Amino acid sequence: MALTPLAFAAGLLIHTSSAGQVIEPYTFSSRDLASGAVSCEQLTTVRAPDLRVRRATTILPDPTWTIPHPRPGDPVAEIETAFCRVEATAEDEIDFELWLPLREAWNGRMLGTGNGGFAGFLRYDGLAHGLQRGFATLSTNTGHLIEEQNWSIGHPRRLENYGHRGQHLSAVNARVLIDAFYGRAPQYSYFMGCSGGGMQAINEVQRYPSDYDGVIAGAHGYSIAGISARWLESALIGREWPGTALSQEEWGMIARAGVAQCDGDDGVADGIISNPQSCSFRIADTPGLSPGKIATAERILGPVTGEDGRILFEGFLPGAEFTAIGERGRPGEFFGEWYYRDPDWDASLFDATRDVPLIENAIPGVVFSTPHIGAFARRGGKLISYQGWDDGIVPGEATIAYYQGVRDYLGEEMTDSFYRLFLAPGVDHCAGGVGADTFGQTFLAPSPDPATPQNDILLAMMRWVEEGIAPDQLEAAKVEDGKVSFSRPLCRFPAHPVYKGSGDPDMAENFTCETG
Repeated sequence: MALTPLAFAAGLLIHTSSAGQVIEPYTFSSRDLASGAVSCEQLTTVRAPDLRVRRATTILPDPTWTIPHPRPGDPVAEIETAFCRVEATAEDEIDFELWLPLREAWNGRMLGTGNGGFAGFLRYDGLAHGLQRGFATLSTNTGHLIEEQNWSIGHPRRLENYGHRGQHLSAVNARVLIDAFYGRAPQYSYFMGCSGGGMQAINEVQRYPSDYDGVIAGAHGYSIAGISARWLESALIGREWPGTALSQEEWGMIARAGVAQCDGDDGVADGIISNPQSCSFRIADTPGLSPGKIATAERILGPVTGEDGRILFEGFLPGAEFTAIGERGRPGEFFGEWYYRDPDWDASLFDATRDVPLIENAIPGVVFSTPHIGAFARRGGKLISYQGWDDGIVPGEATIAYYQGVRDYLGEEMTDSFYRLFLAPGVDHCAGGVGADTFGQTFLAPSPDPATPQNDILLAMMRWVEEGIAPDQLEAAKVEDGKVSFSRPLCRFPAHPVYKGSGDPDMAENFTCETG
């Protein structure tokens, strides 16, 4: 027997208390168990097309359980929450894990998590973060292992799995397992990712508008090829013309020179540019750089256009410190392996105006610039993008370009009904930088305690989806040694924070969001 609508809604209610925003768990009864719920270990018997449950294990921390961390540098977290750990495979090689809170702790929702970079691993920190908040939480490697060199050569479907199918098929099969374990499907489903995970988020919205009710996409831009092209050009300059290549310290010099010129435009000198689009800084004004290095910096940081004048990828604005990842590894790996299918491809043959469009047209999912996301909006989906202005990997204007494309295509009224973009001054790639970089946006930067819809982007999204209250302003904090050192408003684009002229400049309440 199903629960009455009133009892069902009560189990999913979000309420505010003196302790802050609380995600209430769903209250189970014997009627739920009678609806077909199975034990954790019995999930290995669940049958569905292209689903194989390899293991299903009840984890009972005693007193803690350490999450797996197969990659060097991954965070280590101690889990204190009992849960059902499901290790499964969709099709033949799309591995995913689903961490299910015990029935009395489940909040009635599913949370999908994005990878970073080129995927190929599970986000155990994301699984832990979602589990501890009561979500049935999902992570997938999208069908390959990142440590496997040349993983796409000879396996063309892996690129499609990476581009979009891996996340989608994992979400579809996760719902089957959630239904089996709890005896009902999740009432709401959310997705949150940044960088490569932000790109996955946009692909979910574009290609599979029914997968999630609310999607949070960070630092997504609109083309992996464009980002990779800039890294490759940086690496080629370092190899062919080392005298004009810039060190990371010199990239930092350019960023600091931009801040020195434009800091204070928002009414307070704090080392942060609130609105880089209004800053007129020129790279040539950076002291201490040779003419050759200035020319290199202008080439790498500026926009790259094709033969037809179309911008292939946006340039960086003042304050962003370019992250020259392409200096490590094999130059041309992305283009040589993914498009030319040749691990020994000569990267010196690279031509951005030719190669960027080629790979964008050839590989589904590496470019996600289509603004045709009305299907997601019409079914009630909500989308929040965020971007650090000081991001050294994804230029802020690339993410703005995607948002503006949607707005131009669907119109202002429809776009405003389901889509919000927030720019974070002084914040680097997903988090970090000198700005206020903590607003619940990544699993490594949870919101200050207590979490509320004002300072936690996931709670803001939930309130929008479940209560119809759209976020127009968020609050971000800089957390150092476990304490908030200062806070800033995150303004809905195109607004930016401006100091009121009085009050403590370390408090977000003393700033307003203004345009122009």
